[in-house]
Amino acid sequence: MEHPVPGEDAFARFYEATAAAIRAYILRHCSDRDSADDLLQTTYIKFLGSPMASTPQAPQARAYLYRIASNVIADHGRALSRRKRFETPKREFTEAASAARFADDISLRDALATLSKREQQMLWLLYGEGFAHAEVARIMNLGRASVRVLAFRARKKLKARLAGSHPTGSEVAE
Repeated sequence: MEHPVPGEDAFARFYEATAAAIRAYILRHCSDRDSADDLLQTTYIKFLGSPMASTPQAPQARAYLYRIASNVIADHGRALSRRKRFETPKREFTEAASAARFADDISLRDALATLSKREQQMLWLLYGEGFAHAEVARIMNLGRASVRVLAFRARKKLKARLAGSHPTGSEVAE
């Protein structure tokens, strides 16, 4: 009879408590369900390889798991970007097409999609998952003050997009 590995029950409880939320977080940034499942598995494999795996009941374990997921999402995005550079030709966008795009009613999902991946992740962690600024700073490997400033700018851009206005060049660069 095989004996369970010490901590296996604790990890199983941790997985049960966090997997659905982590999968939703990954799906928010990766719309392909198969890829999201792969990224979820990669996230937990990396977690199991970390020192935090020995104490999954620790309060910071959940935040650490989100940090791993953020890194896995970023790695996946970079890989897709590299692949797309070699697979698809560049498209030309006209001013008329751009104006028509902004003239349409923009849903929240469409407005969020116009933000950078980092801004999307930050807003999701703050408002979708309810993390505090300090926790988001740890997850995204940023300074706490940076999270406050970047979140303010992301909210400002999102509000402008939802209102249908065009951000100025300086707002886009921020």
